[in-house]
Amino acid sequence: MVGAGNHPSYQQTAGDRPAAWLRMAIMTLACFIPYRSAVATDSSPTPMPITVIEAGTLVDDPERDRWNRVVLLATTRFASGDTDDVSASIKETVTGFTFAILATVRSVEPPSDDREAPRHELVEVGVGNCMSVNERLTVVAPDATMEGCSLDFLGRQVLNAKQKSLAAITCVGTHGTAVVFDVPTLMLRGEEHEDLIVRHLVRIDPQSGVCSTCAWLVATTDDGSLIPVEEPLRIIDGGTREERPIHVDGRRFTFGLPTKRAFAVEDLPPGQRVDWSTSLRTAADVPTYSKDALDRLTTELDTAIASLRTLRSAER
Repeated sequence: MVGAGNHPSYQQTAGDRPAAWLRMAIMTLACFIPYRSAVATDSSPTPMPITVIEAGTLVDDPERDRWNRVVLLATTRFASGDTDDVSASIKETVTGFTFAILATVRSVEPPSDDREAPRHELVEVGVGNCMSVNERLTVVAPDATMEGCSLDFLGRQVLNAKQKSLAAITCVGTHGTAVVFDVPTLMLRGEEHEDLIVRHLVRIDPQSGVCSTCAWLVATTDDGSLIPVEEPLRIIDGGTREERPIHVDGRRFTFGLPTKRAFAVEDLPPGQRVDWSTSLRTAADVPTYSKDALDRLTTELDTAIASLRTLRSAER
């Protein structure tokens, strides 16, 4: 593949450059813009947009009352495929932003006569786009201004596209110690870029308040229903910071510019792999989770994790 600057049919004048950068920025991030997911049944909770964290929030501040836990931070890295087809300006701009999942965890006062009662509750989970502002990772937004945050034309367009993608991330289940939400994502499967949903189950240990995440892939069937993909789940430690590897498909470029299917996420975030059991798959295989359904899911997940630990101990 050839880039925008040397494609034989591409001639760019100085006056056209801002418009070209705009198109490139929007198309660069289009693969992260969610598509419409299946509608829940009448007996299921209605999916709700996840909370978008307000601009100006410092990412790593455990003493704050709100947004005091880092669940996951992910920064794009163009890792494989036709990476040379991505311009240096696009690479520098896109990798300057970090996708953040943060949580609010608060202490609760248990009854004095009940040592097993929960001592922490998961109040909320939210998402945001961050960048370094005054040497601190800080949530930013296109319409927010803050001292030390300066974006050029391309940076503003990339951030605007990223911010729009947050609006369709949906919460599909919640209770006092767990939140489940869906992030539709273009994923690399073999050599192809495929539309899938990354479902995140964020949990806290009710005694210690420590966060963790379980993530798995969900596919949309021809009739619009959702089913878990037959690949292992991933148990991700709270506070994980990853460089999220992106695959570039040069066949999806037009005149040196990436289309919305040019970039795909290579894999789930790093963590411990857990195979599906029949009962765990049954508990997970619903579009949304009532409180009872979420309790069943977390119970089956704990059972699967315990079984894996037992098996690994026996193999030593």
